[in-house]
Amino acid sequence: MATKLSVYLAIALFANPIFANNTFGQSLKKTKISILKIDATPIEILKEIESKTDYHFVYDQSIKDNDSSISINSNKISILNILEQLSREAGLKFKQINTSISVQKLPRPEKEIPVFNEVTGTILDESGIPLLGANVTEKGTSNGVVTDLNGSYSITLKNAHAVLQFSYVGYVTQEVEIGNQSIVNIKLLPDNDKLDEVLVIGYGTQKKSDITGAVSSVSKERLDLVPNRNIAQVLQGAIPGVTVRQTTAGSVGEQSIIVRGRNSILANNAPLIVLDGVPYYGDLNDISINDIASLEVLKDASASAIYGSRGANGVILVTTKAGGTGKTKINYQGKYGVQEPINLPVFLTGKEFYDFKSVRNADLLTNTEIQNYEAGLETDWIDLSLRTGYTQNHNLSVTGGNEKTKFYIGGNFLDVQGLSVTDQYKRISGRVNIDTKITDWLEFGTRSQFTYDDRDGYDINYEAVFEINPLLANPYNENGELNLFPWPEFPDENPLEAENYMDKDYSNQLVSNNYLNIAFPFVNGLNYRLNTGIRRRWSEHNIYAGSNTQLGIANSGYASLSSVEYNNNVVENILTYNKEFGQHNIGVTGVYSYEENEQYFEELTAVNFPNDEFSYFGIAQASSLEAENDYQRTSLISQMLRFNYSFNNTYLLTLTGRRDGFSGFGPDNKWGFFPSVALGWNISKEAFLDQSDVINQLKLRLSLGVNGNQAVDPYSSITRLRDRNTLSEDLSLVGYVPSVIGNPDLGWESSTTLNFGVDFGLFNNRLFGDLNVYKTNTSDLLLNRTISSVHGINEVTQNIGETETQGFELSLSAVPYTTQDFNWKVSGNYATNKSKIVSLYGDLQNGEEVNDLANAWFVGQPIRVNFGQKMIGVWQLGEEEAAAIYDRIPGDAKIEDLDNNGVLDDDDRQIIGQQDPKFTWGLSNSLQYKNLGLEVFFIGSHGATRLNNLLRDNTAAEIRRNVLKKNWWSPDNPTNEYYRNDDEVKGASIYEDASFVRLKDVTLSYNFPEKILSKIKLDKLQLFASGRNLLTITGWTAGDPELLNPSDQAGILPLQREITLGLTVGF
Repeated sequence: MATKLSVYLAIALFANPIFANNTFGQSLKKTKISILKIDATPIEILKEIESKTDYHFVYDQSIKDNDSSISINSNKISILNILEQLSREAGLKFKQINTSISVQKLPRPEKEIPVFNEVTGTILDESGIPLLGANVTEKGTSNGVVTDLNGSYSITLKNAHAVLQFSYVGYVTQEVEIGNQSIVNIKLLPDNDKLDEVLVIGYGTQKKSDITGAVSSVSKERLDLVPNRNIAQVLQGAIPGVTVRQTTAGSVGEQSIIVRGRNSILANNAPLIVLDGVPYYGDLNDISINDIASLEVLKDASASAIYGSRGANGVILVTTKAGGTGKTKINYQGKYGVQEPINLPVFLTGKEFYDFKSVRNADLLTNTEIQNYEAGLETDWIDLSLRTGYTQNHNLSVTGGNEKTKFYIGGNFLDVQGLSVTDQYKRISGRVNIDTKITDWLEFGTRSQFTYDDRDGYDINYEAVFEINPLLANPYNENGELNLFPWPEFPDENPLEAENYMDKDYSNQLVSNNYLNIAFPFVNGLNYRLNTGIRRRWSEHNIYAGSNTQLGIANSGYASLSSVEYNNNVVENILTYNKEFGQHNIGVTGVYSYEENEQYFEELTAVNFPNDEFSYFGIAQASSLEAENDYQRTSLISQMLRFNYSFNNTYLLTLTGRRDGFSGFGPDNKWGFFPSVALGWNISKEAFLDQSDVINQLKLRLSLGVNGNQAVDPYSSITRLRDRNTLSEDLSLVGYVPSVIGNPDLGWESSTTLNFGVDFGLFNNRLFGDLNVYKTNTSDLLLNRTISSVHGINEVTQNIGETETQGFELSLSAVPYTTQDFNWKVSGNYATNKSKIVSLYGDLQNGEEVNDLANAWFVGQPIRVNFGQKMIGVWQLGEEEAAAIYDRIPGDAKIEDLDNNGVLDDDDRQIIGQQDPKFTWGLSNSLQYKNLGLEVFFIGSHGATRLNNLLRDNTAAEIRRNVLKKNWWSPDNPTNEYYRNDDEVKGASIYEDASFVRLKDVTLSYNFPEKILSKIKLDKLQLFASGRNLLTITGWTAGDPELLNPSDQAGILPLQREITLGLTVGF
């Protein structure tokens, strides 16, 4: 006691107040530590400082008895700032001499009379976009609220001299002294500390600085500013390593999503979609983009291993919007767009087709062609099949609630008139998200959505549209009806006859994800969550072809009624425990889940109708009916454990193990175990980088893990039968024969991924981003192997073969220039992906593994390649002798003779490029001047080579099909580009580079300022205009290079350019 007393006397004689402007105070200001304390006492905070610095605190028992609750969470905070917070919130004062600091109570102030002033306002980001879920807290108290969908808040103050703190993840916290103000509007600026961004991960959230796996998120600008219609359009070009390609155009516009290339040869390579924490197997088009709060992609094995067998191809996490407290807010957004086709292949006009056919074989010209040519008559069939499309999209949402219950209710109506004259699509969806807090430790909620889709119109066959003879001049008869046979000499159908089909295709879907959350009050940090998810989808597709169609004429009426029902059920039990002690932080997550998926299919077809009066409604009147049905069911049981550990928020460790059991595999191989380990090092938190002026953030990541793939037919392990009729004398007997040979040894396809990553921020975080390098080896591929056909079946699914995929991903963002009124941000990403087949069936020939020529699978080569004879030019005049060796003449295609044996055969086939791009990129420029915003977005895809089927003049024997306009060889035009136009020509397949650069999106927006909004009683008013697919640079000539299979574009509806106008209103 004497020693401590003498210390007090020394401090009293020589100490200065800490907060005076002296050198000691400056030292406390420069000394910074990392600290995370939640609801800690002042003594606990002081001991934390002592453990990390040379400072020593002196205090008496009254200070130990101070039970004030203090929370501090910062990566780099000065000792001076910590002591200032203790002074405000715990009523303490400090005096310092050298490294010793005395702690005393502040004099007790006179008690203030409580006041209850209400303050309201709106919180916007740097672009003027409302921030949903921003925190508004009365400083020094537990009084706080969060903003709603429109960024609005309302808070009742507890103190007369209140200071409000405004904070949001990823943005700089601001403080405002309220005084007599009743309305306070705030614009938050992005936080320099990019690694403190909170991301959604599997079964929880984590700070980016604590994540050890490869996790990417879609920027808020991309979600809010681009008028996308579905999730795939948002993801395209926004995240490195995520490849989005159009599979079909039209009103629905389906897309394919691949994360980090193809690991499997035949099994499904699509990523798992997780909607509000529950796996989702529905159509991405059914999720309204206006309801989405965040999108994250888990790319490496460590990040996705928590989803085990379903995470081998990556995981896309979709989180929908939640409610808020305060005044109920209503938000409306409306868009209207017009569409036109782009990159249409250029076919011959009527006159050009006449000239083409005259050169090729004039004797085959028909009377109809000659007469129409001489009369100057022709038909632009492509123009007849297309129209100007339009899109209208209306979204209305209501959000609100209180401290106990919060809600978000959204409704969406989408109406699309497609480019094709038969293409019409409507969607109506509604969403209800509710969170209810029953007690401080018990909460439940729902994320439910209902969707109705209606797609009317029978699809036009665009292969027939492209190739029909342009010299046919009578697509309609004198009554204005379609002429089913426009060519009198031939029975070629009118490609527009799809207009005469009755076609009704609609579906209803209910998705309801519900949860119950228990935060155990008797064990701090222990939490249990029950997730239940159901999905029900009912769809019907009814078709009738009557006497005004060729199909109806051939069958005296044809009808098809089909229905499909999907039932998906998920139950997840999740137990988490988080504990912090000193500089150590641990988190444990355990999951036990059960999933069941069912599919019912029924179809009834009928022919021979007495008339067309009742179409498919009168199917019972048909004299011939045939029924078909099918049922499939799969189940999956999973157990998972994840352990997270961090020391001083600097050294990170994640361990994950998941065990899955899938019903579709053989009895001895149903279960698979998928472990992963990941390490992280936040170098920027080390002392040697603490004062760096260049490196602000730097984290290294290393992960190794295994995922599985179960994407096979659910009954591949079981031999199945089909019925077969057998004639025996006068009787027809029904018997059964094998239809599929099952493989009872069938098991998991597994992928092992090694990933190294770096997250960084440089130059005061004006430049920040991340990079990843990865390698994935996939073994026990699920492949169909050829077997003896003695049973009438020639293949069986087995676990054979191996592939390897490696790649590099870079994401960069920069803020080149910013002022009070102007902000310019550039974001870009770049990704390479290289895959190869390591092994196939294991069959050896001359010491080397045998390739699969039929499927174009080659050991050591990319998974998808082009395989065929390579055209290297055209035989020219003067090369008659050399051409004759190959039975060719000048004007014929010159094929490369690989073995130089003077014979062109299958041995001259070779690999001609790969079908998947070698690298992709995206580049976004975002500019904001006061309330005016502009975003310009480019994408690029390079290195894909594909077969261009449209370049072959595949005319019928009578030369009935139209062809692409080409630079044909002739003696007067000795081009080396394309062989001669002659029906005896020896041609070849032509492969083209399918690379492209596209100006994908341009969006211009204007947010009306607060002074105008206050006059018209609105919280928000935004106008915007957007253009999509505005410019394409490519060497591909067969249509649009972005479509998934350009080589088949003879039958694909073209892609569209779209101009959209819209507004957003909040009140």
